[in-house]
Amino acid sequence: MRRGSVLIVVSGLAALLATLALGFLVRMRSDAEETRAMTRGFQARVMLAAALHYVQEGARLGWGGETFGWRDVRDGLPGPRGFAGDQQGTTLIGALDPITGLGARYPAIRGLAARCAMQPMRRPPFAILPRLTPNPIPIDGPGDPDLSAPWAQLIGYQAPNPFPAGVNGADFRAGDRTPVAVAVPAWFRCYRSKVQTFVVTCGAGMSLGFRDWQEADAAGYGATFGDEAGFDRVRADETILWYECEWTDAVTGNNLYNTQYARYHPRPFGNPEVAGEETPNSRQQGGTFSYIQRLVDTPDEW
Repeated sequence: MRRGSVLIVVSGLAALLATLALGFLVRMRSDAEETRAMTRGFQARVMLAAALHYVQEGARLGWGGETFGWRDVRDGLPGPRGFAGDQQGTTLIGALDPITGLGARYPAIRGLAARCAMQPMRRPPFAILPRLTPNPIPIDGPGDPDLSAPWAQLIGYQAPNPFPAGVNGADFRAGDRTPVAVAVPAWFRCYRSKVQTFVVTCGAGMSLGFRDWQEADAAGYGATFGDEAGFDRVRADETILWYECEWTDAVTGNNLYNTQYARYHPRPFGNPEVAGEETPNSRQQGGTFSYIQRLVDTPDEW
């Protein structure tokens, strides 16, 4: 009788421990899934910053010659257009309608969105080392003989500041573009819906930024996902955020100095008219945004 009671007690304790262990494992899995979702959300929001910079820089750069904004500041026609009013980047993007800006692909209005899969590099071009003190003052303590050294020696700034990553200038410019493997890659898409309005899609997941299986297959990535069902499984495991933004050139007084610099020249906010500001290298060269709005529902075109 006593042995039977002991067996019952031991069995009950074992069942209780098994239940606690199962609950603990379920809780651990739930925490891991929540952490993974939170990490993907962080990545998607970082992609928002990348996409906005992409829009700003694309207003002026990247098409083969300097351009004058998404809406040309001289005559209001859709950009990107060069100094002579000619369309830029035709060898990269094809022709855009000079009046409506319509075309087949980005940056054409209502063209196929630009897809940017952000693969981390081992060392990006023009990378800077995170050195807080590239030129430390060479003093070890109160008795250091260098205390009486001249200021030219103490703060001589012999090392570059900021300090470039790379053994020489060519290595600094080239970087090391070797891809770095990541658990969950991030990406963004940029769709130009109007002359100055863009829909940016920011995501974290394995779809590489393709909108659907048909787009991936047309781009030659069909084998990457296997089939449409495989792509749908990847898409279901992603975090995707949609935003709409409107670019504007209204950063401050915008002037074209035909006789001086022959280029569009926005001045920075709040600075007095001084000779140092009358240069073509002032801040805010890429314009800014009238608004940046989070879209709750999936837009029709992205």
